[in-house]
Amino acid sequence: MILLTVRPQQNQKNKQSEPDREQNTRQGSNLRTNTGHVVRLRRIREYLSPNSSSVVLEGIKTVELETPNSYVTAGSDVDVYQAMDVCLTLHTAAGPVSIGTRLGLLAAQDPSDELEEFGKPEICANPKFTTELKRLVKELVQKAKVRNFPVEHLDELERICTRFDLWRDELGNDLPARVPPMKIRLKEGAIPYKGKARKYPPEVRMKYGRFQQDLGWIYENPNSRWACPALPVRKPGGGFRQTADYKPFNIQVEGIASVMSNPQVDLEMFFGLFDFIKGYWQITEDETCQKLHFYMTHRKIYKPRRIPQSCCDDALFFQATIENCLKELMYKQLLVWIDDLLLFAVVVETYLKKLERLFELLVKLSVTKSSLYELQVKWCGKKTTGKGVSHDPERIKALTSIPYPVNAGELQQFIFAANWMRESVVDFARTVQPLQEPLNTALATATRRTKRVASGIGPEVSDEARVAFDQLKDKLTNSVSLVFPQSDAVMCLITDASGAGYGIIVTQVSTWKAGKPVTEQQHELLVCSKRNRNVIEKEAYPIICSCDQLSHLLLRPQEFRSFCDHRNLIYVFAPDKEVKKHIC
Repeated sequence: MILLTVRPQQNQKNKQSEPDREQNTRQGSNLRTNTGHVVRLRRIREYLSPNSSSVVLEGIKTVELETPNSYVTAGSDVDVYQAMDVCLTLHTAAGPVSIGTRLGLLAAQDPSDELEEFGKPEICANPKFTTELKRLVKELVQKAKVRNFPVEHLDELERICTRFDLWRDELGNDLPARVPPMKIRLKEGAIPYKGKARKYPPEVRMKYGRFQQDLGWIYENPNSRWACPALPVRKPGGGFRQTADYKPFNIQVEGIASVMSNPQVDLEMFFGLFDFIKGYWQITEDETCQKLHFYMTHRKIYKPRRIPQSCCDDALFFQATIENCLKELMYKQLLVWIDDLLLFAVVVETYLKKLERLFELLVKLSVTKSSLYELQVKWCGKKTTGKGVSHDPERIKALTSIPYPVNAGELQQFIFAANWMRESVVDFARTVQPLQEPLNTALATATRRTKRVASGIGPEVSDEARVAFDQLKDKLTNSVSLVFPQSDAVMCLITDASGAGYGIIVTQVSTWKAGKPVTEQQHELLVCSKRNRNVIEKEAYPIICSCDQLSHLLLRPQEFRSFCDHRNLIYVFAPDKEVKKHIC
């Protein structure tokens, strides 16, 4: 083993004498070296053997030590018998630097602080963490405590919440998210569009766009060939959402192919609900596309640097981008719907672990619209718990308070709103049919089936339609809760058909009681389990259709049971098997 002694390269001004160099080399050891043998390793790669990771120094003179030296290394002790001096120099942009030169200690920690015990975590000293923001973050943790979050894990929850610089009560001059910018592609033959300026109320003229302009998110450009009028939309809590009427521009854009996330997955017991703060403004738009999304206010034409709302592809691109960033959590512990996030887990330890991982990947969150812990959440208009999904009571109350419709537009709006709850309403299609028929008759001669066109048509609401209107309200009030499928439960497929249509219901029975008829079993309706179609005459079609469209519910470790009121179907699906009579 050879000992390499690294020493600084000497220049002519501070060149040491031969005895001085020899004395410096010997300090701290009993080495006797010949300082005349100085090796300059210009390319260490030249000394590497092709089939070995060790350095082979050939043709280099070393000095034999009078007394071998022992050194403690990783794994075992090393005995050194030879030594030589090596002068290493790094070539940098500022010139050659000798790595043997001692550097002054820039910062040091008191050894007594090494084992210092830290108390409860506090928000780090960050200029963005104002006094008000600290108070709001602590309120989030306190609300979780009030909702019976496990007390023994509160300190860990507070540590996670105060570790990251992601909470905002309003979006400030923050850098955009580190994601690819949005790009759009125009159709062939696209023609630049420049709309006319519109008139806006005083409160819009005073503040519209100034906040974004001060932050540099938009800037004025009067030389644009594209410009759509600004379209301020009032928010439920006051203020205006900054959008633009991009309809003339969107029809000239080739839309991307993407899908929204599926919210119908099995959820758990611990929920966290989070909201992006101005999510679109946190993602940049490609510079080549910014020139296309100009919009005009009452006095100026602006060019956005971030994703503008109401433009083509904005929602799908934002959804796909967030899902790609959080793909390791998607559908396992996380659901995403545009700028809303739902985190869920079955145990608190898993919830805290995934919460910290979520915060590591995310952009800025709203501290006023987020919740760290909920026993039940309102997600996509439905109330979700660890046991199942039910509809929001406030939504049901609003639907049942609607008076009889006076035109086709009001009837259409009521049917569309009730259709959102059809999975929780038994026999929905038969109940709504007396309402759908006059609506179809009224819109048969209409140019478009929009609410604006339908509002100008007044259908005659018969007594039968009024009875159906009241019956549908009663069924909405008594809508059932849907449960999540269980792998160990017995799945039951129940079908029926008539000359007007057919119905399919898939239920699960957690504990099947042998010897009892199917009507006395404890059935539970499943999420996304009911389907209705029109004009089907074959009794076998509902079974075939359900096996095709509801395979995600029926394909379980256990076999499912099919129930119908036509015994002849047994010989259609199982002609070579003998089936007991009671299953019919």
